[in-house]
Amino acid sequence: MEANVEVFLDTNVLMAASVRQHPHFSRADAVLRRCLEGEDKGWGHTHSLLEFLSAMTQRPKGLAVPPALVSSLPEQGIPAQGRLVALPGKELPLVQKRAGEPGVIGGIISDFFHLSVVRREGVTRFFTFHTTHFQSLSEPGFLARIVAP
Repeated sequence: MEANVEVFLDTNVLMAASVRQHPHFSRADAVLRRCLEGEDKGWGHTHSLLEFLSAMTQRPKGLAVPPALVSSLPEQGIPAQGRLVALPGKELPLVQKRAGEPGVIGGIISDFFHLSVVRREGVTRFFTFHTTHFQSLSEPGFLARIVAP
């Protein structure tokens, strides 16, 4: 990958990079390390951090992280060497309207909001382990930016 790429790390990538036992740890960790070392600029969505905190405290098989510890994990990641963004309140009605057009419902609305933030900010790569899912929500011109680590 070329240097100084602006990358968005989906919640599942942040999770994989935080759990050594995760089957995708090495791939996710490599992407996060590039951000931490300043080789790439990492982006996160404020809602992604909430998803991350929720998911990490509910991990199965004894891998759950206590809430007191999990809050420090994202601070060591994207906010440390990247940029944390939120969708401005004035843009919410437009995104909600756009989500309603293709019939985006339920929990998938969060993913649609992630894509809205990423497109708005002009991020070069959207890293996720659910590429097909996000591509199904994306506009055609953004499809090639959605990749797995």
